[in-house]
This record gives sequence, C-alpha cells and structure tokens, in this order.
Amino acid sequence: MKDILANLYRLQTLDIAGTKTEKARTAALRSGIPEGMLTNYDRARARGRKVISLVRDNVCTNCRIQVPVAVTASLMGGDVQVCGNCGLYLCLPEPAAAPAPLVVVAKAPAVRRRKKTPASVTVPAI
Repeated sequence: MKDILANLYRLQTLDIAGTKTEKARTAALRSGIPEGMLTNYDRARARGRKVISLVRDNVCTNCRIQVPVAVTASLMGGDVQVCGNCGLYLCLPEPAAAPAPLVVVAKAPAVRRRKKTPASVTVPAI
C-alpha cells in the first residue's frame, strides 16, 4: 500500500506541475494504482483539487491539522488513511525527502564569577 500511495503522490505532483511530456511515466504510475483510487483522483483533479497530502511530524500538510498518532502508525504499517479534517488521502514522505534531524550541540555551562564586594568600609568619625 505504501507504494500505491507514493505513486498517487508522484502522479499528483506531475499533474500539478503540468508536465504533459511525461505521458509514459504518468501511464506507469496510473497502472500501479487501484481503479477506485484513480476514479477519486480523476474527479478531484477535474475540479482542480488535491487528492493526497503528506504527513510530517503528525501534521497533515494540506490543512495543517494534527493527525492522531494511531493514524501515522497505521500509515507506517501500510494502511490507507484519510485526513479527518480535509478528507485527502494521507501519505508519509519518502525517507530521502524527509529533512535531516536537527542536531543540537550543548555548550559547557558558563562559569559564573562572584562580584567582589568591598570589605567593610569604615567611615572616620568627624
């Protein structure tokens, strides 16, 4: 199922980019997608809408609403899921397309120095 969703996402990307010259690639992608999903795809694209959206950090990239962790886990397992808010098919990004994790290097704590306070100052009596 992961391959089907990835093919659907690639097909949508090609269609939105408007590349008409890659008909062979488009036909190859369409051949790997089930008929029901292609019907939904063709209807939505005829209206100028998207069909599939990526999930990054448990957030749908179309509507920016957080999806439940269980949905993301089932996507990792290969199930087909739909966003509960916008209704698009959900897909995980390919590992190569995922951004590299941010590495934070901790600095050594700064040494705090105490202020020097003047010793008890005696004021001469007048």
